[in-house]
Amino acid sequence: MAKQGKLIVFEGIDGSGKTTQSTMLLKYLQSKKVPCAYVSFPRYEDSIWAQMVKKFLLGELGKLDPYTASMLYAGDRMSASPQISKWLADGKMVICNRYVGSNIGHMTAKLKTPAERRKYISWLEDLEYGENKIPKEDLVVLLQVPVTQTKRLMGGRQLDIHERDSAYQREVYKVYDEIAKIRKNWVAVDCTKNELFLTPDDIHKKILAVLSAKKVL
Repeated sequence: MAKQGKLIVFEGIDGSGKTTQSTMLLKYLQSKKVPCAYVSFPRYEDSIWAQMVKKFLLGELGKLDPYTASMLYAGDRMSASPQISKWLADGKMVICNRYVGSNIGHMTAKLKTPAERRKYISWLEDLEYGENKIPKEDLVVLLQVPVTQTKRLMGGRQLDIHERDSAYQREVYKVYDEIAKIRKNWVAVDCTKNELFLTPDDIHKKILAVLSAKKVL
């Protein structure tokens, strides 16, 4: 029987380099002959749920409250859950670009009071891990990049309703930072030095050091 695999998730505000770093880790594992798999959420090409997420992000569904919007993202993860669970059961290292933490960061930032935020996070985790029974993360790597840097990096692409709002992105950053400080399976990786973005290779090395320290590799 194969040893249970590990679910490693990359989180961070929009433009923080999640796709770059998650794919770099995948290629590293492949080069080391480590059994691995990759999934990126939302799965726009593979999921009806994710197609609705895209409509939401483009503003085509109007203004949805955090609970209603979260159902779309959660449905996408739920439909991918059997495949992720199989990969883990087969002993694979599963690299995930965004997961439950993305909803925690982005939707909690829309709520005003600490009580509202705690209530939402509790509801979301009951839905995802309890009702939908999706796998829990073994490690969440939070890429910390100031909003001033991410806005510059996203300058050449079409931005969705969340990406265009700098004040909102700063609030998301704060939520992520708070969560990383209290969750034992979250690790924050500072991707800057003297307020300048580190190179992808330097960030990748920091991530490998985290995985080694956490005995994931």
